[in-house]
Amino acid sequence: MTHIPVLTPDSFEILVVRELRKAGFDVGAVRIHRRAELPEPEQGFLAELVIPLSWSGSTWRSLVVCRRQSGPLGRDVIESAKARLPEAGADVAFVFATADFTPEAIAAAPEGGVALFRVVDGRSVFEVQSAESPGHYPAWLPTYVAQFVDRDAAGQPRVRLLEPGRADTILECMARRY
Repeated sequence: MTHIPVLTPDSFEILVVRELRKAGFDVGAVRIHRRAELPEPEQGFLAELVIPLSWSGSTWRSLVVCRRQSGPLGRDVIESAKARLPEAGADVAFVFATADFTPEAIAAAPEGGVALFRVVDGRSVFEVQSAESPGHYPAWLPTYVAQFVDRDAAGQPRVRLLEPGRADTILECMARRY
């Protein structure tokens, strides 16, 4: 099995821009707002980006919080993203993370108009979706992909891949914010 490269702040930024474009947003110039190492035991990092986004005639300045960590993200991460919007000069917030979100974080996200994304290994997603040739991956398969995290109609957490051109799916969860 081939080694999967570790996400760096720079590669995380590239992933975020790619995934937002895939969803259908026009992505403006990315500005780094803040970068920090996470304390023990996480051994990860936090990177905050400010990115202008446009879709269907509307434009927002987004605060994109990127977290590489192993432990689950709780409601405090959502509250922190919302609280940092004015400082970043942003209208909306997105949280991309390599760890799971707690049920409390998933519940708090739509209340605050924050969109959640779980960053996962592209191979594991491909294996789940394709039973053909296990262990063989197409050359176009990205190393990492983002899954949109929200709740279904029954209020249960759900995770799904971003669909090309479906920025509206993301914006629906943020309807209270913009």
